[in-house]
Amino acid sequence: MSTLRPRLCVLEKESGGYGFHLHGEKGKTGQFIRLVEPDTPASKSGLFAGDRLVFVNGESVEGESHQQVVAKIRATSGALELIVVDADTNELLRKHNLKCQKEFVTEGIPVPGGESDSDRVDAQSNGTPRESSPIPRENGDASSDRSGRLSVSSSTKEERSGPRPRLCHLKKGSTGYGFNLHSEKSKPGQYIRAVNGRSVVGMQHSDVVAAIKAGGDETTLLVVDAEA
Repeated sequence: MSTLRPRLCVLEKESGGYGFHLHGEKGKTGQFIRLVEPDTPASKSGLFAGDRLVFVNGESVEGESHQQVVAKIRATSGALELIVVDADTNELLRKHNLKCQKEFVTEGIPVPGGESDSDRVDAQSNGTPRESSPIPRENGDASSDRSGRLSVSSSTKEERSGPRPRLCHLKKGSTGYGFNLHSEKSKPGQYIRAVNGRSVVGMQHSDVVAAIKAGGDETTLLVVDAEA
């Protein structure tokens, strides 16, 4: 089983929108994240420039047009759930002729014959989302996306500064998982964004606990730091 895997990013729309630009690339299949604006729902969720979008709210968007994908995103009410793959994970899927599945987020990618560490590029063992390179631009830093809006790239360091969400995979021990879950009335759903690939943004404390217990002896949590 490879350590590379897709990432679930959960975004709550703010007054300024989600904070990312989506575009298609000539010669490449699918839709890509072009720019992630700093200090926005997109940056807080763990999206990076260069990520390829494969699922929107649980529905595959591979093979769909740019307009169709944008329409799905705009039609979202409540939390927007995106499953994306970075360049390394995308290459791993292509190399083994595998289609991305939702369960790969929590279970990993079942690579035939196993995957050695030499096949990983800048992967981190703790499941922290990894950095990906911005999409190359043919005509400098500014380019127009298909919606006609001008996208101007910002500093890579700016895009990636601040706390990032982390995907944590836990196995229950003899005394349980070893953490206590509590809620803050003024900050609902701030720390745990998803449980086992399912968004828990806005859910009651008891429902989040139930979702964790439903995972049995293993659970995967998408968490963010308090200031994220």
